[in-house]
Amino acid sequence: MRGHTRLASSLLLFKAISSNAWLMTTIYRSGPLRLVKTHFQLSIHSQEDASVRYPHGEVIGSTGKIGSYILNSINSPNVPIVELNNHQYPQCQPAAATPRGVSPGCLSPEDTPLYACVPSSAIRTVWDATVPHRRKDLVFLCNCIPSRHLNNFDSSSDFTICILHFGVSHVSVNGKAASLSSQPLPVLNTSPQSPPTVVYGRHATTLAEILKRDGISVEIASSAQQLQSVAAKKLAWSSLFWLLCHDSNEPMTVKEVWEKKSEQIHALVAEMLPELERLAAEAWNLTESSNASTKIKSIGTVQEVVDYLHTYSMSMKHGQITPSLDLALNEIQERNGVLLSLTVKSDDTDTDDIPHLQLEMIRRVAGEECLAKCLSTAQADDISDGSNRLERVPCEASNLQFLYYPTKKKIRVTSDQSSVVIIGAGIIGSSVAHHLSRRGDFKITLLDKSTSLLPKPAATDQDDEIHPGVATSSSFAWLNANDKSPLSYMQLNQLGMEMWHRHDLLKKYPAWSGALLRKETQNTCEKNSRYVCIGPLDYGDAKCLEPGIDWKENSEQSSEFYFYPEEGFVEPTEVVKGLRLSAQRNGVDFIGGAEIASLIRNEHGNVSGVEYTAASGSTNIIRATADVVIIACGASSASQELGRLLLAKQPGALTYVSSGSYLKHPQTRIFVDTINQTHMLRRSDGTLVVGGGKLIVGGSEGSDADNDSPINNILDKSSKDENDSAIGKGMIAAAIKSVSPDELDSFMEHCFENDDDSNFRVTKANRPISADGLPVVGLVEQGLYVAVTHSGITLAPLIGELASYEIEDSLNVHISEQVLGQESYGFQILEAYRPTRFK
Repeated sequence: MRGHTRLASSLLLFKAISSNAWLMTTIYRSGPLRLVKTHFQLSIHSQEDASVRYPHGEVIGSTGKIGSYILNSINSPNVPIVELNNHQYPQCQPAAATPRGVSPGCLSPEDTPLYACVPSSAIRTVWDATVPHRRKDLVFLCNCIPSRHLNNFDSSSDFTICILHFGVSHVSVNGKAASLSSQPLPVLNTSPQSPPTVVYGRHATTLAEILKRDGISVEIASSAQQLQSVAAKKLAWSSLFWLLCHDSNEPMTVKEVWEKKSEQIHALVAEMLPELERLAAEAWNLTESSNASTKIKSIGTVQEVVDYLHTYSMSMKHGQITPSLDLALNEIQERNGVLLSLTVKSDDTDTDDIPHLQLEMIRRVAGEECLAKCLSTAQADDISDGSNRLERVPCEASNLQFLYYPTKKKIRVTSDQSSVVIIGAGIIGSSVAHHLSRRGDFKITLLDKSTSLLPKPAATDQDDEIHPGVATSSSFAWLNANDKSPLSYMQLNQLGMEMWHRHDLLKKYPAWSGALLRKETQNTCEKNSRYVCIGPLDYGDAKCLEPGIDWKENSEQSSEFYFYPEEGFVEPTEVVKGLRLSAQRNGVDFIGGAEIASLIRNEHGNVSGVEYTAASGSTNIIRATADVVIIACGASSASQELGRLLLAKQPGALTYVSSGSYLKHPQTRIFVDTINQTHMLRRSDGTLVVGGGKLIVGGSEGSDADNDSPINNILDKSSKDENDSAIGKGMIAAAIKSVSPDELDSFMEHCFENDDDSNFRVTKANRPISADGLPVVGLVEQGLYVAVTHSGITLAPLIGELASYEIEDSLNVHISEQVLGQESYGFQILEAYRPTRFK
C-alpha cells in the first residue's frame, strides 16, 4: 500500500485459547500489515474471565513521562511473530493504565506489578489508595529516599523501589501534536556510560528485564541499605544541578555548568558530603536498623561523588539538558529539604555545619519564601504528604474499587425510608434504578413517558417486548473508547467497557466482535499503548478479517483500515429489560405514560419531588415527593420543566432489517466507514443495524467528516416529505452499496419484495450530548441529581454503580451549595463531569 512505517499499526496480540499465556507480536516495517487468512479462526462472541485481564499489571501515573515510557515498553514488546491456529484477539492490553480515581490493584491479577511512576511526594497517597492485599506488588519508580518516604510503612511489606538513572522526553508525532486521547511518544534519554538504574524488591527482576530490553543499564541491589546509598547520591544531583543551571542570568545546560562551574561543584559536594554519609546510613525499616550486616561502606570521597555526578550528567543527551526550574521549586522539600534536615534541625546547630553555599544558592535562585519553606520542612524532619483523604469504595457489581472524597458529615434528618424518583427509564435510568435498589431500603419510583416499561405478566418470548427508551432504542450500542478525547474521557469509557466484562448481571450481554474502521489515509504515525489497535491494514487484510467487505477502491479516495479487537456491542432492549426486571424484583415501582409537569420545591427552595400527569392528554396532576430526584431522560433533560440542562441538538437515525440468509457473507464484526459515514453491525438474531451521518463518539472531539455523503443525503429527507419506509430503504441501500455493492440487488430484492415493510423498522432520536460533549453526572443542588451522557450504552453500568453510591451518600448528609461549586465531592473519577461546570 503505502511505504511509511506506522507505530500505531504494528501491534498484533494473540491469546491462545488452549492456555492463558499471552503471545505478542510487534512488527516495525514499511507497508501494510499482512494477515494470513488460514490463521484467523476467531471466536466472535467470546467471554473472558475478568480475573486474567491485564496479566502484566498496571501503570499508575501513565500520563507522565516515566509512566508513559513504562506503559509503552510493556504493551509494545518487540518479539518475533507467532503463527498458531485457533487464536482469538485480546480484549485488553497486557498492562492497564490505571486512571486517576481508580484504586490501583483492582484491574490486574494479584502478584503482577503495579508500576507507580509518581513524584516521591505522592508515594503515601498511592499507598493508601491501593487495594490493601496488592500493596506488596507496588513498584515505585521515582527519586525517593526510602528511609524518609517509606519509613511509616509496614516493615513486612515487600514492595519494590527503583532509583532511576535515565530520563524520558515526549515528542510529537511526525512533527504534529498527537491527539488528546493518544499522548505523545515517549523517547528514552540514556547512554551506555550512565550509572546503573538500581532496583530492589519482589518485582526487581521483572522490572529489570523491561528496562534492559531498551538498553538501560540495571543493577539489582543486594540489600535495602545499598539502595539507600544510591538514593542519597542521586539526591545530591537532584538538589544541586537545578540550582547550578539557573544560578545565572540565562539558564545553562548541565554541560555548560561542568565547563564553567567545576570548582563550585567540588565545593558544594565537600560541604554536603557529611549529610550524604548520614543519609546513606539511615535505615528505612526496623528490620534493616537491627541488622548490622546491612551497614555499608563510605559513600565515597568528594572526588568519587563528583565523578558520579559528572557521569550521570553526561549520560543524558551528552549533558545538553537543563533541569526544569518549575519542577524543582515544586519538589524543593523532597530535594534540598531532605539534606538540610540533617543539619538545620535546631537553634543550637553548630554554624560550621550549616551548608551556607547551598543556602545562598537557594536564596538567589528560588527566593526567600522558597528558602523559608525548605527550612521549615528541614526543621520539622517530615516530608510526608499527610494522610490521604480519599476513601476506597468497592464496586458491588464487580471487583473494581474507586476513590471517593468523604463528605463532611452533617447528618440530615430524613424519614425512616428515603424516597427517590428517577425520571427516564432508558439504559442510564434503568441502570441507576437497578444499582440503587441493591444499596439499601429506598422507596424508588421510576417515571417514563413510554407505557411499555416491563414485560406483560406471563408473557412469552414472542410478546414480551418493552420500549427501552427513546435514545436507547436509537442507539447503535457500540461498546468502545475509540477516538474519544480528552484522555480522561477515553479512560472513563475504557472503564465502562471493563464494567461490561466484570458486571455480575450484565457481563452475559456483550458480543465482543471487534470493530473494523475505514478511514482516510493519514500521514501521521500514532502509537497508542492504551488501546489495542491493529492497522493500518489494506483492503486485502480487511477482507481477511471480514469476508463481507467488498469495497471498490476509488483511486481518488485513498483509505486504510484499522481493527479494534476489544470492542463489541449489545442488544440494548435486552439489557434494559434485564436491568428493569432486576430493579422490579428489588421493589422499584415503574410508572409508564408519565409526562413531567414540573419539579416540586419545599419552603427552603430545595427540590423535593416532581409533578406529572399519568396519561396522554390528562390534566390531572400527580405529586410524587422525594428526598432526591434523578434526571436521566436523555435529550429531554434540556426541557424547561427539568431546569434546561445545556445540551446540543444532535439527531440520529438507525434502520433495522432482518438479513436472514440473503447475504453471501453475513457480517461478523462492527463496520464503521468514516468516509461514507456508514456504520453497520449484525446482531445475534440476524438483524442488520444500519446507521449513518456524522459519527458522534462523545467527548471534546469527534469525527468532522464531510456531511455530503449518501447516508446524510437520505437523512436530510427525514425532515421533509419522505416517510420512514423510504428513509429506511434508502439507508440500507446506501450502506450495502458502500460496503458490498455486488450484493445490493439480491439483498434489496429479498428484503423489500412486494413492497413489504415488515422486515425493517426505523428509529430516530436526538442524542443526549452536552454543550462540551462530555457526560453530565452529579448533584445540581441538594435533592437534584442528573445522569445524562452520550456513549450511554458504554457507560451505563459504570455510571449506574457510581451514581447510586453518590445518591445514597447525599441522602445521609447535607451537601452545601459551596461544596458543590468549589470543593471536590463524590467519586474522583467523575470530578470533570459535574453539572456545576456549566454555571
